[in-house]
Amino acid sequence: MELLRKLLSTTFVIFLAINSIQSQDSTSTKPGTDGDLENHDAKEGKDKELYEYYYKTRPANFPISKAKLEYNLIKTLKKEILSRDYSKESIEATKKIDATNIQYERVYRESRWVRGFMNENTHLNYSEFMYIAKHDKYMVFMTFDTNPESYLQPARQAQIVFSGKDKFEIVIPKP
Repeated sequence: MELLRKLLSTTFVIFLAINSIQSQDSTSTKPGTDGDLENHDAKEGKDKELYEYYYKTRPANFPISKAKLEYNLIKTLKKEILSRDYSKESIEATKKIDATNIQYERVYRESRWVRGFMNENTHLNYSEFMYIAKHDKYMVFMTFDTNPESYLQPARQAQIVFSGKDKFEIVIPKP
C-alpha cells in the first residue's frame, strides 16, 4: 500500500512538471510576431514582383469573351464539316461561316436529350463545357477541356450530324 502511495505521488509530481513545462512553451513561442511580418512586407524582392505580375495576367482576371467562344465554335464547326463532307458546296459554305450565321448553345448533362445522344454515341464523354453549334444543315456537338470563353483552344471531342443526299455519301479528297 505504501508503495502504491509513493508511485501515485511521484506520478502526480511528474504530471505537474510536464504541464508547467508545456504551458511555458506555449506562452513563450508565438506563431509570428509583428516584427517578422513588417520585415517581410518591407522587403522588395522578385518573389513579390512575380506574384503581382502573375495575379495581373491571370486569365481568370480577364473578362469572359464571347468572341473567343465564337472563334472556338466556328473553327471546330469548319473542321468537322470539311472532315466529313468534302464537296465543292461544303468548301464554299465553310468560307462563308461567321458568327452572324451560326446558332450555338451550351448544353448540360442534366438534359434528357443530351443523355440520349450520349447513350447513342458511346465514344463521346461528358464534360463540363459542352456546346452544340448549327449552320445550315450541319450540327456539331463539341466538348472542351476548359472554358472556351476564356481560352482559344481546339475542341476535345466533336461529333457532326448532317443529312446528306445519301447515308453513305462521303466525298473523299484526292491525294
